[in-house]
Amino acid sequence: MCGSYIKAHVLDVPYHADFEYTYFVPSEYRSEIELGSAIVVPFGYSNRKKSAVVVDTDVKDVPNSATVKTIHSLLSGYFKLSPEMMELCRFMKEQTLCTFGEAIRCIIPSAILTKTKETYRVNEDSCASVPSYTQSVYDFIKENPSVTMKRLKEKLGEVQLEVSRLVRDKLIIKETSVEASDKNKYETRVKLTCERELAAEIADGRGPIKLRSRAQAEVLRLLCEYGELSDKEIYSLAEASKANLDSLEKKELIKTWKIEISRNPYANLEAEEKEPVILNDEQETAYNTLKELYYTRKPKAALLYGITGSGKTSVIKKMIDEVIEDGRGVIVLVPEISLTPQTVKVFCGFYGKRVAVIHSSLSAGERFDTYKKIADGRADIVIGTRSAIFAPVKNLGMIVIDEEQEHTYKSDTNPKYLAHDIARFRCAKSNALMLLASATPSLTSYYKAKSGVYTLIKLAHRYGEATLPEVIITDMRREKSLGNKSAYGDKLARLLANGIEANKQSILFLNRRGYHSSISCQSCGKPIECPNCSVAMTYHTYRRITDILDADNAREIMGRSGVLKCHYCGHRAHVPEKCSECGEDNFSYVGVGTQKAEEELSLLFPDIKTLRLDADTTTTKSSYEEILGAFREKQADVLIGTQMVTKGHNFPLVTLVGVMLADTMLYTSDFRASERTFSMLTQVIGRAGRASDKGTAVIQTNSPNDLTISLAAKQDYEAFYENEIQIRRAYTFPPFCDLAVLTLSQVDEIMLSKNAEMILKRLETRIKELGVPAIAYGPFDAPVYKTQGRYRKRIIVKCKLTSALRRVFSDIYIDYTRKSDKNFLSIDFNPSSI
Repeated sequence: MCGSYIKAHVLDVPYHADFEYTYFVPSEYRSEIELGSAIVVPFGYSNRKKSAVVVDTDVKDVPNSATVKTIHSLLSGYFKLSPEMMELCRFMKEQTLCTFGEAIRCIIPSAILTKTKETYRVNEDSCASVPSYTQSVYDFIKENPSVTMKRLKEKLGEVQLEVSRLVRDKLIIKETSVEASDKNKYETRVKLTCERELAAEIADGRGPIKLRSRAQAEVLRLLCEYGELSDKEIYSLAEASKANLDSLEKKELIKTWKIEISRNPYANLEAEEKEPVILNDEQETAYNTLKELYYTRKPKAALLYGITGSGKTSVIKKMIDEVIEDGRGVIVLVPEISLTPQTVKVFCGFYGKRVAVIHSSLSAGERFDTYKKIADGRADIVIGTRSAIFAPVKNLGMIVIDEEQEHTYKSDTNPKYLAHDIARFRCAKSNALMLLASATPSLTSYYKAKSGVYTLIKLAHRYGEATLPEVIITDMRREKSLGNKSAYGDKLARLLANGIEANKQSILFLNRRGYHSSISCQSCGKPIECPNCSVAMTYHTYRRITDILDADNAREIMGRSGVLKCHYCGHRAHVPEKCSECGEDNFSYVGVGTQKAEEELSLLFPDIKTLRLDADTTTTKSSYEEILGAFREKQADVLIGTQMVTKGHNFPLVTLVGVMLADTMLYTSDFRASERTFSMLTQVIGRAGRASDKGTAVIQTNSPNDLTISLAAKQDYEAFYENEIQIRRAYTFPPFCDLAVLTLSQVDEIMLSKNAEMILKRLETRIKELGVPAIAYGPFDAPVYKTQGRYRKRIIVKCKLTSALRRVFSDIYIDYTRKSDKNFLSIDFNPSSI
């Protein structure tokens, strides 16, 4: 039972207003309110009703109780935060500078969270006259009571000022309500309430009750045959309507009732056959080490480092068996949605309905039902992408982060969390095991493992008869000098032909989607840029360009046949007739994307069957599964794609992997460029030769002697790590420091520069006052200086993040954003890229 006062965090408030607020609790709610309860409170000058979460139930010290507001209502039956999740929200707020509400929205599905709704109605008691310039707004509200601002804007345009004036003069009243709809999904079931023999007689027109239609008779016949059906099944089979069912129910011949059903997008997924996991000696040693760590019953962390194809998944599977047999739950994270169906098939084969799946493509209803399934204890194994780290697994025993080096585990939007940090926190609270797994661990994780922070466990050999593929490096500069203008070098083309002839499959990796990467003017050199962003737009087409290259007006046809897209803001435009800079019409189409690579391949091999996996071909939530499933079933000879094809997939018939433009990521300004390139190449090379057939990988590059590419070709992670860690140490980059990146964004370019300089000076002053080792650099133009019409500058700080330094960043964030809602500041600690 709580006292007279509680403290609560109000949801949906900006960071500078995100504090614990004290509220008075009426006596009727005191026996019901608990820590973590959801309530509705008045907030702000206008006392707008907002959802909030109780974080303290026994507040004694209330300096001025006369000013304390009273809670509006208790949202019983809605979500309630557990003590662990309450601590996690506080942890995320401190670590990422997000609001308490933003943290909650990571944990609780949006379908559960309540929403407030503002409507307007005319004040019938007002005698004031309506100003002429607000008359049309007043009249519309009078004719449409309980109208929303959205509806007013749709009909009358921007009328916020007029509405504010009418509210101020008390001519109209603004009302706030809390939406509280049932988020469960139901199905109506139907069955007979009389004996089947009697129902059959009535259906045939021989019974004591006469029916009005053939449809009603058909409903009775169906129920006589099947006993019980859903209303939708009846509507389909009997061509009946709801009115027919209502009429039969009034005659007391049938009964209808609702049952709650669970939305599960993987309900019809065919699980792979359950095969026993047999470990070799190396895997058995790894498994025993992990088991020892787990049974210490203390928080532990391990890095399972194994070359591609070494059987890391089998070791993980045995550990999952151990944990769930011990009565505890498991979370398994994968980096891409494309890997989820494959992983689900494997795990459902072993664990059936105990598995729950979470990823960003689930609908709100599916996510809600999955959350309930986990929270109710009906699922103790959760598989998913980054957001699955928040799953409410009961008695959590282990968190697995597969392909742990992937940048997708870091959120780029608020809260800007790293899944590893959340996993570490949850394992510490649950005395659980955090297991990281990768063939190319991040340098930070491997450094921690080498330093003894994590337990390092190695798998140095491929499982069974599989061997590492032979790797061939092709110098594309030489290919061009010999007159080969194709995206396919001679060696890759010949090996593709051999694979097709041998009825084997190939994977081609190209980290650019679209047809051409850009279009530029040959006269002045200016690329066609997005009007909202300072980036060149990508050319996409919807027809085979090679069919028209010999036409006299080929360039004109290309302009009409394609569209330019901005991959940052989504802006689309037709190819212009003339250059906006010099007025010439001499455009050049530059670069190769996956779309063009697929088309060129069909020219080289007219009978080849291809599939493409990139952001343009995976627009629906089932696209990944459909494309990868089709490839696995040998419906295509070659799979062409971006990063989606590089990791985690196991295709036994793939004997060839081709990497096109291997150095595109190598020469970026990010200090992690070499690490990312090495990881990407190693992962995609590892897709070849995973069964008994020998695999081959071809790396096409303009930098054949680059050390990163050479070491990736040798699959020599240890040598790469030793070289790269020395560079990081010499230049003081992670893991030898933390990075904080402050990004300012404004429409006014001049004000942006002034504000950036002001923040830099304040930051330097505060760092000096603290006396901590930290250096601020900048302000710099962001790599993409303009996005969505806003200019951006950045300040980068090398430091050791402490709670005191985080408070400095928090204070700057609050002060800057409080001044104006036009001031946008983002602070990201240890971002995935700079």
